Amino acid sequence: MSNHLNVFSNEQELLEGMWPTPLLRLRIGNDVWAKLEYYNPFSRSVKDRTAWFLFKQALLNNAKHIVEATSGNTGIALASLSAIYGVQFTMFLPVVSPKVYKVFVKLLGGNLVEAGNSTNDIIPLVKRFAQISGALNLDQFNNPINVIAHYETTAKEIDEQLKSIGKKPARIIATMGTGGHLAGIAKYFKEKYGNEVEIVGVQPAENSRIPGIKRQNGSNSLLRDVKIDRVIDVTLEEAVNGVVSIARSSGILIGISAGATVSAYKKIGDISSTTVLIFPDDAFKYVDILEQTLKEI
Repeated sequence: MSNHLNVFSNEQELLEGMWPTPLLRLRIGNDVWAKLEYYNPFSRSVKDRTAWFLFKQALLNNAKHIVEATSGNTGIALASLSAIYGVQFTMFLPVVSPKVYKVFVKLLGGNLVEAGNSTNDIIPLVKRFAQISGALNLDQFNNPINVIAHYETTAKEIDEQLKSIGKKPARIIATMGTGGHLAGIAKYFKEKYGNEVEIVGVQPAENSRIPGIKRQNGSNSLLRDVKIDRVIDVTLEEAVNGVVSIARSSGILIGISAGATVSAYKKIGDISSTTVLIFPDDAFKYVDILEQTLKEI
């Protein structure tokens, strides 16, 4: 068990001992807060939560080899956990993903298969690989445990953190990838507060690609049974502008999907009551994309 001095005797204590991740008041808008998910220790992203809940399921199934399709962060978290617990891990990754993910999974001892241009391209390959190899496919894109992870941790933390300062959210803005953290947050807050809390999803605009998130087509099983009040389209350039806005106002370096939530917030406009933005990760994995995009805008 960790204490307030953050001394941990094992890696599980490290992960769960960093919860709740910080909630920071931003210097944009009237009453805007950011959930800083890059304080998670393994992938430096919100995906540590998903990975840990899925990995615990794998341990219960006595899995010796796990395989997963991922755009990056979930794979790094699973590779970390596999290294800790001595489980073989194979990550299927789109060829267009940032190079850093490819380096890190190998550094952690995982296997890497690059294929396709999106996770949609590689999901069928992963399922076939699992059938042939006998590996366990955790299937973050359809596994309800992905939603449970964020219902029980991310959403509950936001609620308790805001309560501690006498607030509750009027709006929560989060990106849409697997849909796990958005669905978990939506389920929690709609059950507890109904329509008093607006849930906003953020996706890439048509013909735009933003690392870690994807445009939804209505087939996402994790989002099917939760209420998302509205969805905002954001271009890559707008997401990078969001990164720049926070860097130059709050002095923190957020990831591109986090920048997309900032852009969505600005498109919607300020409200007089509390807004929470979910910042899934930080900027350090995306230096090449940020550099190129900054040159173009």
